[in-house]
Amino acid sequence: MANQSGRADEDIFHFLVCVHSALTKPFEDHFRGKFTSLQLNALCVLCANGPMTMSELAASLHTPRQQMSRMIEKLYEEGHIVRSLDTRDRRKIRISVSETTAKEITNGREKFDKALKSALNGFSEADYKDFNAAVRIVNRILTKIPQKE
Repeated sequence: MANQSGRADEDIFHFLVCVHSALTKPFEDHFRGKFTSLQLNALCVLCANGPMTMSELAASLHTPRQQMSRMIEKLYEEGHIVRSLDTRDRRKIRISVSETTAKEITNGREKFDKALKSALNGFSEADYKDFNAAVRIVNRILTKIPQKE
């Protein structure tokens, strides 16, 4: 069992390295000069999940709330973030992505998707299907991992 655990650790490490070089960095390249990696991650989380409180967003990105607050304030000043009162608890402020920035993110995603499909064009049909199935499986399993509060 210890041998299998060590192998799984190696597999996870190599998976992280491969995802970073093959997917994360090329995605970020579509936003180079516009957003930092952390800003882009925050904007993508907000696009995917909808409005969140600062604490929820900071927890989601495993980032100190104080650092997140400074970054979100800058994005707000630049017009990328919209603030609104929580309808259930008016003491809370929810942040979301502005309509213009949401369009920018969508545009970058579309460019990335096109580039990825072009890169996968050389794959056999079986490899392409395996890749898509693996992405769905990994996404399903990762959503089951408890997030740090």
